[in-house]
Amino acid sequence: MNFEQTTELCKRVALVEGRTYTAELAKSWHDLLKGLGPEVANRACSLALQDVNIHSVGPKHILAKKDLAVGELNAALQVEVAGEAGWKSEPPPVCREHGLPITKCNDCVLRLMREAYHLRGDRLHMWAIEHLYDPASLV
Repeated sequence: MNFEQTTELCKRVALVEGRTYTAELAKSWHDLLKGLGPEVANRACSLALQDVNIHSVGPKHILAKKDLAVGELNAALQVEVAGEAGWKSEPPPVCREHGLPITKCNDCVLRLMREAYHLRGDRLHMWAIEHLYDPASLV
């Protein structure tokens, strides 16, 4: 989270709880919350504000609610993705030597690790096309 996002979060808590907002308060909150993403921090803040056992929300409460917030956001994302029911992934490439999907062929995965461990991204993919994949299985 950047400082402006932390400031907005701090102002929100101050408004809801009837506290006085200060720039020093926002700075101290930012020092503790800067590692959180804004969406997670906002959801965790809402959860902390809704918790009847928390009488005065502070950064530690937001951090404590982080895992629950991530779970809720992930669940919402899964529901959103499930709505894309017409989407279908491409099948994995098949290894040319064994005729298995590349993700299921231990021999070819070991060869990939042994011979192409130093390659990344497109260069690794091009090596696998040249040495491992059955050309007919590529989409």
